[in-house]
Amino acid sequence: MAERLASGRHHLTKEEVAANQKQRLFKALAAVMAKNGYSNTTVDDLIKEAKVSRATFYQHFDSKQDCFMSGYARMQRRVIDAILAAPATGTPMQRFAVMLDNYLGFIALDPPTARLFLLEVYAAGPEAMRRRVELQDEFVSGVAKVFKVRSKADRFACQALVAAISTLVTNALTDGGADEVKALRKPILAYTERVMGSPAS
Repeated sequence: MAERLASGRHHLTKEEVAANQKQRLFKALAAVMAKNGYSNTTVDDLIKEAKVSRATFYQHFDSKQDCFMSGYARMQRRVIDAILAAPATGTPMQRFAVMLDNYLGFIALDPPTARLFLLEVYAAGPEAMRRRVELQDEFVSGVAKVFKVRSKADRFACQALVAAISTLVTNALTDGGADEVKALRKPILAYTERVMGSPAS
């Protein structure tokens, strides 16, 4: 977790100070919205939790939604990078297994933040939902590439698979945490094998 910088002189650049402040605000976002939800969270709540001034908050973000969307874009890029890091060699199922491990591992690293962006996104407005659709579409494209999908019917199968994974992960985060997310690996792989192809070794 990003810690508050000590008062007085330090050797950090302005960019490093700004990065620390934003990281604290993102952590505050996850902590406060885990308790209050998106709709009931205020800028004052975030300022208090992050231990920054109001002026500092508005140096970085225009509003609560701007803070949420900035955090979502940050997580979106990291999730996609993790998903698309599947190896270029191996069977399609072996490559998908690595993709799934990367995704579930990323989510399990920080369940509160993942819970924030998978659950509270529904309350954050149409722009947030559009970003969620974009994220899911990139996941679908990654799966389609691994399985060398060409037909519309096969791409639809990839869309259905990714939608199922998203729902299962969201449900696991609602009811539990990292262990519940990791426990999804085996049943998801078994389901994918039946739907898409040969088993992963």
